[in-house]
Amino acid sequence: MTQQTLALLGGAHVHLPDHLEHLQTRGWRLSHVADRDPARGERLCQDLGAAWLEQKDLTDGLARSGCEGVVICSETVFHEADITAALEAGLPVFVEKPLAGSAEAARRCAELAIARECTLHTGYFLRTNAALRGLHAQIEGGAFGRVIELRLRFAHDGGYADWLDLTGWMTDPGLACYGGFADEAVHCIDALQWLLGPIRSAQAVTGNMLGWPVDDHGAGILRFETGATGVVEAGWTDSEMRLELDLVGETGWARLRDGRLETGRRGNPIATGTTALSPLDAGAGIEPFLDVLEGRPAPGLVPPLEAAQVNVVLDEMGLRLQ
Repeated sequence: MTQQTLALLGGAHVHLPDHLEHLQTRGWRLSHVADRDPARGERLCQDLGAAWLEQKDLTDGLARSGCEGVVICSETVFHEADITAALEAGLPVFVEKPLAGSAEAARRCAELAIARECTLHTGYFLRTNAALRGLHAQIEGGAFGRVIELRLRFAHDGGYADWLDLTGWMTDPGLACYGGFADEAVHCIDALQWLLGPIRSAQAVTGNMLGWPVDDHGAGILRFETGATGVVEAGWTDSEMRLELDLVGETGWARLRDGRLETGRRGNPIATGTTALSPLDAGAGIEPFLDVLEGRPAPGLVPPLEAAQVNVVLDEMGLRLQ
């Protein structure tokens, strides 16, 4: 099978190897690379067998590349510039989270994608998880009655276990734009708005235990347009990788612990349904983008205005660092 080709703008993000695995499995390859770090870009070109794209006149280079889309894994502060170059070249875009470095930048990106009628998908991979998609369908079907409250915790031990490299751009406020709480909380915020609808207001408290120039954990409180409340817990300082959920509805409940999503009826603590959570894989965030490129249904695709709304919530929480 002839491999289909994409361009890579920036190789900074920790999940690039995960996306590469999914790309290769589905017969795609990164044939062109642009990176503001020349040494990193040269290594990527060698490793991928890719051609170099000059940062200057990037839109023209992308338009001439023959690529069918663009993957953006640059430092967050550069997302808007990279997205703009790709969209102006008429190419669909996958961008690692968050969509951009501020609410204003994210909104501009979303509006440009809509105006250009181009796909702009952000890597909020929780939408691709089958168990959570099942929960989404149950909520929409009224299985729990009106949802009263929903808590999500998504955190890991990367700061202490030293598998997350915190010596570079992720702890540079000027490049990361947001800290360690937001780094994981964005997944929760997106999942919560997907599950419960628009967020009316938000606030957060963060902490710093690791001594970096950015926060490394925290908690947020949300209120939804429906009147439901939400809690977000996230960061780099947990004792392990954890995704937890607690949903309370008027007629039912759901809880996620240790990879098992259980649902039940109010007044009965015994679960009436149990679903195994598939392994958490950030690389799966690129799958809906590939589905679109291949003309397949893409139920996990994140609408650009919803991705932009995550940035709105971050900024309302006071989490923007610059």
